[in-house]
Amino acid sequence: MMDFHVMLTIGGFGGGLDAASALRYAALAGLRFVGLVLPSDGSNFFVLQTLSAEVRRLSLYANVEARTGVELRHVPPALLPSVVQEAREAGAEFVLVHGETLSDQVEPGTNFAAIEAGADILAHPGLLDEKAAAFAAERGVALEFVSAPRHALTNAHVAAMALQFGCMLVRGSSAGTVAEMTTRSFWPLIVKGADVFGKTDGKSNLMELLKNSENALFEKLMRR
Repeated sequence: MMDFHVMLTIGGFGGGLDAASALRYAALAGLRFVGLVLPSDGSNFFVLQTLSAEVRRLSLYANVEARTGVELRHVPPALLPSVVQEAREAGAEFVLVHGETLSDQVEPGTNFAAIEAGADILAHPGLLDEKAAAFAAERGVALEFVSAPRHALTNAHVAAMALQFGCMLVRGSSAGTVAEMTTRSFWPLIVKGADVFGKTDGKSNLMELLKNSENALFEKLMRR
């Protein structure tokens, strides 16, 4: 079981998760891999190299594989190509972009710009249109299937776009606190709730897509 979107708060202030805490609770949640994500507008990239090294060190003892990334939030679409590149150069091992979720006033065009910029994951992309879905499949950008209730309203739509256009689809909790982390046993229920797509040879098409996509992205991140 993998979760590519657990948010960190430097120092764990205000009830947020620091790296050690996130890894401990990820292990208790039954996760095999966790993507630890620093929310960013580009101004805090200076912490990434130290944070990435610390996450790798801690993960050796936490019984959970982990990598460190950023979630770019409300960066103007025109700036996303340069900011994604800056994040990678600063030490981000993967990059998410805060997509056009229904629960936030994200600037229109962010989804397409994030794909064009080469983000690894387009987080909670909301009512993703066909043009963006086809582009995500072409560019190898994963769409997020999210467990956070504030973002999950469009999970079935996002899954339908991924299945129709051949996009990668990966799970993320968008958790910022312990209470928001999704356990290994609860994830199948969330998937089942959005799985209206039938089965092939007795297997869920959606679950098969999630597993294949997550394994592919995991292998990609492990090689970096």
